[in-house]
Amino acid sequence: MVTRDRAENRDGPKMLKPLVEKRRRDRINRSLEELRLLLLERTRDQNLRNPKLEKAEILEFAVGYLRERSRVEPPGVPRSPAQDAEALAGCYLSGFRECLLRLAAFAQDASPAARAQLFSALHGYLRPKPPRPEPGDPALLGPSPGADRTRAPDSYLGEPGPASQRDRFCQRRTSNY
Repeated sequence: MVTRDRAENRDGPKMLKPLVEKRRRDRINRSLEELRLLLLERTRDQNLRNPKLEKAEILEFAVGYLRERSRVEPPGVPRSPAQDAEALAGCYLSGFRECLLRLAAFAQDASPAARAQLFSALHGYLRPKPPRPEPGDPALLGPSPGADRTRAPDSYLGEPGPASQRDRFCQRRTSNY
């Protein structure tokens, strides 16, 4: 009986190793794909359009890009607000892209019912939110005497309002995909 328990314990880690290795390779491949897309966005190099680009080539492009950037923009040089806004938008898009990649991987393994529930909840979350009233806004003072109190204001119905400057900026940057 003791030898049986030891044999089961020895097989446990051996069975987990392939799974851990697969997850590690998946993370590496996702990161390389994201790096390829970021480099394509920044350099517009047509070679990066090929999704089957070798891993070594993606890394070589990244090293070349970083060398060029450090030559053009020495560290410690102040950046303009426009450059900071562009960098912030790039970070936002990068995070959003990573989130979508993880969501797609998760949804692929989920049951159809769970997938439908997930996408329904995600759709509800991503619906446009009503604007927050500013201090001194008449909306904070309550409805006007003749207002219809049984109907929600149009801004709460999820109708898209005018796009903010950030939204237009992100749409421009993502329209290349």
